Amino acid sequence: WNQQQTLVGRSPTELNSIGKRIMAIPQQAELSMQLDLSISCSQLITLDVLSKSDPMVLVHIRDLATKKWVEVGKTEKIKDDCYPKFAVPVTIKYFFEEVQNLRFTVIDVDKMSGNNATDWDLIGKMKCSLGDIVGSTNSSYTKVLENKKHPHRQNGTITVKAMELAKGLEGWEVKLNVRGRGLDKKDLFGKSDPYLVFERPDNSGGYAPVLKTEVIKNTLDPVWNPLNCPIARLAPSSVDSEIRMMCYDWDAHGSHDFIGFASTSISQLRSKPKHVFELINPKKKEKKGSKYTNSGTLEIDYLEQKNNTFLDYILGGMEISLSIAIDFTGSNGNPTNPSSLHFHDPNQLNEYGKAIRSVGDVCAPYDRSGMFAAYGFGAQLNSTKETSHHFNLNFTPDPLCRGIDGVLLAYRDSFFNLTLSGPTYFSEVLNSANAMAASYPRGTKYQILLIITDGVINDSPKTIEALRATSTLPVSVIIVGVGSADFAAMEQLDDDNGSLGFPRDCVQFVPFREFKNGPIEVLAKKTLAEVPAQLVKWAQMNKIVPLPH
Repeated sequence: WNQQQTLVGRSPTELNSIGKRIMAIPQQAELSMQLDLSISCSQLITLDVLSKSDPMVLVHIRDLATKKWVEVGKTEKIKDDCYPKFAVPVTIKYFFEEVQNLRFTVIDVDKMSGNNATDWDLIGKMKCSLGDIVGSTNSSYTKVLENKKHPHRQNGTITVKAMELAKGLEGWEVKLNVRGRGLDKKDLFGKSDPYLVFERPDNSGGYAPVLKTEVIKNTLDPVWNPLNCPIARLAPSSVDSEIRMMCYDWDAHGSHDFIGFASTSISQLRSKPKHVFELINPKKKEKKGSKYTNSGTLEIDYLEQKNNTFLDYILGGMEISLSIAIDFTGSNGNPTNPSSLHFHDPNQLNEYGKAIRSVGDVCAPYDRSGMFAAYGFGAQLNSTKETSHHFNLNFTPDPLCRGIDGVLLAYRDSFFNLTLSGPTYFSEVLNSANAMAASYPRGTKYQILLIITDGVINDSPKTIEALRATSTLPVSVIIVGVGSADFAAMEQLDDDNGSLGFPRDCVQFVPFREFKNGPIEVLAKKTLAEVPAQLVKWAQMNKIVPLPH
């Protein structure tokens, strides 16, 4: 919210009014658009000994601030196919005024864990800018895949097609329950192994797959698992756009047999909750003439719903509560030495102070109390002569500090009451945050725990278990690494790829050194970027809807 007006102390009614006024302010013309990238490959090299490759594509964007590649999406895995047309597109926001460099990595998957490839071989990579794709004829960009380890090998090609998503349908999603009845028998010694692909028209006059069911073995009357999909993905240009439903008989060798197709649109599906469509196979119809009826039918139950957004929850009265935990272990260096990460220069904030200020100033307007809990860990306390891994930063019974200035003041004064010690344990701070979040009245508050640290954690197993509990609670954990230490263990806690098996992503790790020479606002943007999606995911998991606003 680019307003100087504070939200502290405002009632839900006042927040609602402020929100509506802000949303009503005329904005400059947007030079951005939401795009779906549909991906296909041709002539992929076969890396498996006894079968074709099982391809999957990982898509990364180069972060302008950190210069690192960040994953923005991935396709599904397709088994035994050297000419895959992936049904899962990658959604990305296109900014006309930015150079958005992309990397497409095509892999042959050997082992999966959930939606993540855990064991794979590299087929090849392709790099381009998003502008290259958008600016190509029909926004379709094809390039040869390269592999540095095999520079002369023919790895195949990749084609990426961009399609703008229709405005006005953002947040709306369809749920489809689909059943097949009386499908054609395609297998010699069995029935059929049917699956369904939903396609939409693309800019080149062809069709792009956007949704696919699972394969159900040996049946002519399949009942597929429910499908969920954004409306804008199925109908990117208009609710009257054609949607083709293509039914196939899966074949282990990749040459899937066509059963039949039917066409519809969002407008037609909206007309009533239940539909029956005839599957037509044109070649079979031409061959049999008047004797041909259909190749089976599809029964579809249609439900449309709007997904709640971060702003819906905030305008509905949910508060954002910020807690801060500071690392006082000895590896930070003697606070009286200018080389120490805890050294206090009266003319500027140290890295700890900058992290507190940048994140705190963004979160402060969303907490109506204006009070922030602040803790320390890893210090020997003067009062007990023992190392504590969780203590109140202000050394009073109440950890709350008034405003971000109060937190910074408590941090400065804390050195009168402690000596740097160690080791570095996160679990006690996390368990305390979890207990606090568990006490919140349902759906009223969401906590951001900012942990600022300088190095390796020494209680990884306990920390991971604490974070597992965190992922089920209204908490996001932001870890900011200060100094020049090796933060590999911290990056593992940022479980974006799902390897730790948490119910949801709830951790964001950011190394301060990548932002120390830039504007402090850039650090805040990076650290808080994932919080809105994490909050919405937690609310969805717990079936919490925002209050009316």
